[in-house]
Amino acid sequence: MKQVTASAPGKIILFGEHFVVKGTRSIASAISRRVYVSITETDSRYIRIISPEAGLDSVIDPETLKPGDPMLAPLASMLEYIRDTLGYRIIPVTIRVKSELPIGAGLGSSAAFSAAFARAFLAFIGEEDSLELVRKISIVGETRAHGKPSGIDTAMAIEGGTIIYKRGENPLKISLSLPEGYSLIVANTGVERSTREVVEFVLGRADKMVKVSSLLYEAADRLIDLALRAFKSGDMELLGELMDVNQGLLYSMGASSGVIERLLWAARKNGALGAKLTGAGWGGSIIVLVEETLSSVIKNVLVDEGALDVFEVSLGEPGVRVEE
Repeated sequence: MKQVTASAPGKIILFGEHFVVKGTRSIASAISRRVYVSITETDSRYIRIISPEAGLDSVIDPETLKPGDPMLAPLASMLEYIRDTLGYRIIPVTIRVKSELPIGAGLGSSAAFSAAFARAFLAFIGEEDSLELVRKISIVGETRAHGKPSGIDTAMAIEGGTIIYKRGENPLKISLSLPEGYSLIVANTGVERSTREVVEFVLGRADKMVKVSSLLYEAADRLIDLALRAFKSGDMELLGELMDVNQGLLYSMGASSGVIERLLWAARKNGALGAKLTGAGWGGSIIVLVEETLSSVIKNVLVDEGALDVFEVSLGEPGVRVEE
């Protein structure tokens, strides 16, 4: 029985989320947790989708492409695009999803799923290894999921590595890593939120006070240059301070929340060099820069404060790929 499995990484945004929607730069990196999508031949007349982490076991009729569950709307949109725009026939298959990423946590799980599905589907039908096709299909899924995505999540899921991203331009791949003796912790607040709603709120606030918000957006862009210098020189104290400043800008634009701030301040109070939300905000995840000697202490503090899925990540992981 034919089966193809592909995977794509989650991501964190180190600097620049939200501001990137209006054309500033951001730094994003693929992390060491992935989403796996397996496509298998089936005798059924339906497309069956199984995702234990999402508590999902549902079907889509390959003729109408109407999903049996609202969670499947992005997948249905990708299938429709594959059929109507790319001209490929949609046949019944079983799609199994295994995610190492918490859903709705600002770590790019939906983009990782879209990219992994697109890559697995193209491999399943014997299509050439075209990242451009993967990109086109993935963007359809992300647009259905989030309305007006920045494009960072899709870029990271497909390209992997670490990038400087500016909307409308090709991502600039860069190489950066934490010096020995330092760690980056990700903590899920456990609060799910709609990326679309947060993005629309922040854009609405920016439009209400253009003379002020334009200065904040400029400051966010200038942080990128300082952060790159801090990485290059290994100045982690400065990098942590820049993370705190970026968080202050995000707070000003309304992207933070009480839960986020409580976790950030708990980490800082216990020795973190810097901490900020990553992704849309209002919940989702935070990232915390720490010295390795304090990593266990701060992870325990975050758990005590109610955080979920607290883990360390490495940066610059590979992008979408077919698994052996």
